[in-house]
Amino acid sequence: MLRLSNREREPGRTCLGCRRQRPRAELIRIVRSPEGAGCFDLDGRLPGRGAWVCPAPACVDAIPPGALSHVLRAPVRLAVPAERRRELAECFARRLANLLTMARRMRGVTIGPTGVRAALAEGRVRLVLTSLDLSPDAAASWEQRAELVPVRAVLESGSLGALFGRGPVEVAAITVAGLAASILETTDRWRAFSAVSCDNGRSKLMAHRGRRGAAPRREEAEEQ
Repeated sequence: MLRLSNREREPGRTCLGCRRQRPRAELIRIVRSPEGAGCFDLDGRLPGRGAWVCPAPACVDAIPPGALSHVLRAPVRLAVPAERRRELAECFARRLANLLTMARRMRGVTIGPTGVRAALAEGRVRLVLTSLDLSPDAAASWEQRAELVPVRAVLESGSLGALFGRGPVEVAAITVAGLAASILETTDRWRAFSAVSCDNGRSKLMAHRGRRGAAPRREEAEEQ
């Protein structure tokens, strides 16, 4: 008997941008705030009726304000496309900071070249993260060494290390499968929606970390 995944079983939703149907888990929810503004609800937890859009800049840009008001059954103010992209970039930056912090707390991250090489050799790595200031040759060598494991450049070494409660980190490996998939997806969406430079994107991540409090002690980060 053919078994369907949860994603395949759930009812589809129509994207307001491209009008295609996709599983709800693959879309971004939009709700109306009490002040009447359209708000992106990445976690799908805000109250009220929801509309849906693909996690693609073209679809987000193409949302017709009238159609959004029709779906939400109330007048909705919708920001201009550039502001929508900026808002989503900030949302995904906050989510990425949370996920990287979670990886540290779950002891699901291996930090540093020696540990990452060993974890790759043991087949435990699900995602390799490199710093943006890593040399091109070093970045290429990690791409080659990782083989089929995804590799993403996320932040400069100082910022990446701060999220892990360390000094500068040039390479790290995520070893928890589900968490690695979430970090990979969030990283790709953050980069897609970022209409600003990598430096500005980095500052958003670090500002979020600052609101959560000082960096954790060095011994809290896991290095295998």
